[in-house]
Amino acid sequence: MKSQLRVIGALALSLAVFIVDAFTTVNGAIAVVYIAAILLIAPMGIRAIITAAIAAIAFTLLAFVLQHGQQFNSGALLRLFVCIVAISLTTVLILRDRATRTSLVEQARILELSHDTVIIRDKDDVIVYWNDGAEKLYGWMRSEAVGKHCESLLKCQFSSEEVQAAFDLEGHWTGELIRTRRDGASLTLASRWLQRKDAAGHPVGVIESSADVTAQLQHDAARRASEQRYRTIFETAGFATWESNWLDSKRVLDQYTGDVSQFEDWLLANPKITQAAIQGAIIRNANPAAVRLFHAESSETLSGTNLCGRYLPESFPAIAQLLATLHRGERGAENEVRLRTLEGEVVDVVLRVNILPDSHDWSHVLVMAFDVTERNVSRARIEQTSAELAHAARVSLLGQLSASITHEVNQPLTAILNYARSGERWLSREEPDLIEVSSSLQRIVTNGNRAAEVIKRVKTLAKKAVTPAASFSLPEIVDDALELVRYEAKIQGVKLKQSADGALPLAFGDRVQVQQVLVNLIVNGLQAMRDVTDRKKELRICVGVEPEGMLRVEVRDAGMGFAQEAIGKVFDPFFTTKAEGMGMGLSICRTIVEAQGGHILVSNNEGPGATVTFTVPVTPAST
Repeated sequence: MKSQLRVIGALALSLAVFIVDAFTTVNGAIAVVYIAAILLIAPMGIRAIITAAIAAIAFTLLAFVLQHGQQFNSGALLRLFVCIVAISLTTVLILRDRATRTSLVEQARILELSHDTVIIRDKDDVIVYWNDGAEKLYGWMRSEAVGKHCESLLKCQFSSEEVQAAFDLEGHWTGELIRTRRDGASLTLASRWLQRKDAAGHPVGVIESSADVTAQLQHDAARRASEQRYRTIFETAGFATWESNWLDSKRVLDQYTGDVSQFEDWLLANPKITQAAIQGAIIRNANPAAVRLFHAESSETLSGTNLCGRYLPESFPAIAQLLATLHRGERGAENEVRLRTLEGEVVDVVLRVNILPDSHDWSHVLVMAFDVTERNVSRARIEQTSAELAHAARVSLLGQLSASITHEVNQPLTAILNYARSGERWLSREEPDLIEVSSSLQRIVTNGNRAAEVIKRVKTLAKKAVTPAASFSLPEIVDDALELVRYEAKIQGVKLKQSADGALPLAFGDRVQVQQVLVNLIVNGLQAMRDVTDRKKELRICVGVEPEGMLRVEVRDAGMGFAQEAIGKVFDPFFTTKAEGMGMGLSICRTIVEAQGGHILVSNNEGPGATVTFTVPVTPAST
């Protein structure tokens, strides 16, 4: 509606000016009034302004022709020229002003769209402009902020001397300042101030743009604190730790394009590849514990080096397994290896490798090494001591079984003598009975073998050397053990029974040590029933299959059982319920069983007596 009124007004004014200029005798540059019509049209756009200007010039020329025709003087021509120039200059100025206003509007829109705060202040620090970003950040609306003193409204904290010095030197200042939001929260801002000056160069105010860096500073402070904590832990850790760059190691391993499940076998078949992968693991920094482990002078001695020459050849399978674990996508891997220090000392370490987060190219890897040399030496000594104790226990057990062994050996020896005398008598007859002589000789051989088996069992039980794990029949072990104690059981009036859950798979372990455990438990069961007079004495051995590839052996007696408070201590060294006992039997039994991969426990029966149960693994091939 306004546009239509502007067009109508401009046309009416132009028509009036044209009539006066063309049909009256007014001597003057009346055509200049067309400028008013152009000003009316100006808000409607550039095209309307140019159209109005062209029309005004055309009307001016037409009026000049109608007024003067072929008769005109220099004064008329001068007035015509002045009018046309005036209309043209006015049009240019209007277009220029419009472009300037458009640019200012666009700049104002940019200031409003900016996420940063934009504040314009006069020379008295009074706010004259406040954009949307300032509204959102500070909580004050534009209508509430404009006209207020900035220092009073936002409680600024900054160095005014520093700002003034920057203005005097460069005309602008960049730095951090602290302000307060409407809700009282403190903000840290990264701000840039530009000093405003008038045409004479006098300061008239400041334009500032600020960004909230409070969260970023808090994040940076937390990150620095975290890095410091990490650095403190890294430096003060009691175990060797070093940071490494495994980028080249990953490149070496990535050349494998075969089946992932065969990757470890590929490394083992190509030791040079494994060696190249180790060479690519470059140490960046090492903590003091690592310096001590490698007997280095300082962390700088290790920085920039790799440990390829430090790992012993027997450790390469463990290294290959570790690399294979990492190559299939795991973020950490662990294995025990042997390495040589800078002074040539061989140490055993548990190596733990962790690929740090956001390090998909393995450029940041943390390696930890736990020195287990002393542990391994102690373990070897313990195993040696255990073997010696087990040997001592077997010899002690032989002493306890001496009567039974003597009886077992005497029986076949006596039979051999008797059959030899019988054979001699059969031969002394006038007609020797060769059939009876042959029968006597066969019985002599049978009893000789029997005596040899007894001696063999005794020698096996007394053997000191530790035999390697192998497959064996558990029922046969039970039969041999019962043969060793049968005479002792007969003297005490104990009935020996055994049972098995059908066909059993072969056991896997140290046959001699398992037999020692079984004999020891049987002897303990016999001793537990030594003073029993009011019930039948019976010792039962049951063999069965346990889940998860284990065989179970139960030794159940009808003795006095264990006191409730003693059940949890029976496997402790030197704990005994017998006045003449040393308290080492069950402790050694537990050590042997657990070394085989099984477990052992005791429990009281529902009736009289107690049961000792232990397990041994099944041979892998038969699982």
